[in-house]
Amino acid sequence: MRCESLYTFTNIIGGICVLHNIKVVMSNKRRRKKRRIKVGVLITEIIVFLLALSIIILFFMPNSKAKVIGAFTQCSAGRQLISCIGEDDYNKNVYNSEFDRNKINKSPNAFSSKEYINIALFGIDPRDGEFDTATHTDSIIIVTVNTKTSQIMLTSIFRDTVMRMTDMDGKQVLSKANNAYFYGGPEEAISVLNNNLDLNIEDYAVVNFSGLATIIDALGGIDADITDMEQFHMNNYLVETREVTGMKAPDVKTSGHVHLNGLQATAYCRIRYSEYTDAEGNVYRDDFGRTARQRYVMTQIFNLAKTAGTDKIIKTAKAILNNDTINGEKIMETSLSWDSILDLIPIAMECSLGTAEGFPYDKYTPDIIGEDFYGYVVPIGLKENVEQLQKNLFPDADYRPSTILKSISNEIIDATGIEPEDETEPEYNKYNNYNDYNDY
Repeated sequence: MRCESLYTFTNIIGGICVLHNIKVVMSNKRRRKKRRIKVGVLITEIIVFLLALSIIILFFMPNSKAKVIGAFTQCSAGRQLISCIGEDDYNKNVYNSEFDRNKINKSPNAFSSKEYINIALFGIDPRDGEFDTATHTDSIIIVTVNTKTSQIMLTSIFRDTVMRMTDMDGKQVLSKANNAYFYGGPEEAISVLNNNLDLNIEDYAVVNFSGLATIIDALGGIDADITDMEQFHMNNYLVETREVTGMKAPDVKTSGHVHLNGLQATAYCRIRYSEYTDAEGNVYRDDFGRTARQRYVMTQIFNLAKTAGTDKIIKTAKAILNNDTINGEKIMETSLSWDSILDLIPIAMECSLGTAEGFPYDKYTPDIIGEDFYGYVVPIGLKENVEQLQKNLFPDADYRPSTILKSISNEIIDATGIEPEDETEPEYNKYNNYNDYNDY
């Protein structure tokens, strides 16, 4: 019965959209005042009918959410209705109108196809509410959407990975990946990813601690299996996270299988002093464990959003659009326009999560205080690591490393002395350590 109702509803929406377009054409040909009034009344009735039907379907058939939203965003009348509800708040509170794409460097060898969408996702740790510069990226995730296979891949860039970038004085330097945002905001952070990874990213989204906590709370929180040590460190991180956000959350009382609210989950994402074991039994330590936790939380958010009921979807949208936090401060920012968001919604609703990995794959972390690049993650051959990344993200592409990438890879080898080994001497395979050190 539900499937038949959904099928009928989808057909009704399609018929309404066709009828709407026919009426628009007719109004252009017949300009008599009476006719214009009738067309105007008809369009108004269509919008009201759409709204009423969508509310009924969303409340009584929650599994139809993807179909309904997809139909809405692909129909001109539906897009107009959604825009009336949220576009102004989105442009005021979320959209970064000052973002300058002309400042972004894109790799000449980057694979480009309408089948793939790449977006940079940054998690920042601002102390005074800043979103443009003067803050570092606590997490860096490349979100790759394959519209052909309907899969989303998450690639965490270890924040301390050595990369070439432009500092505040305009000089080319080798520095940690998380410094790029501090040096030049989202434009420089994206350019660094493009130059060092042979990509063509043009858009980004950034969220702070308050934003992550607020979104997770709106979705009802997440479940996680935590160890005694993770419980201990999570509660320690909660102290500072409460101070930074002004939000409240109790300490986590037990280990094992626990339900975390937004602020607790945010503190969980920050842990780097204890091991993390994923569902397949892989063990990650230090910052590699932190990024693995971040990917886990991102996966939980995605799954919750896909299955959430109407009340949670509305609550989440309200939190993002209206800055509905405890102090009303900004929680999220993006370069994606309102129309781009509407275009992405039906794609996202049909997608499923694929792999979630950390980059670089083959790496070395100098662990002796005073050693060159102590506290960095050094790719053992940036070029070789990027070749693997390109293969993972774009398996059908005929990729060849750019001249810029080769230059950066050689510069890192010259500066660190760390280079890929011959097949006869795979010494660096033993290095996968990551010592504790100051954040920045």
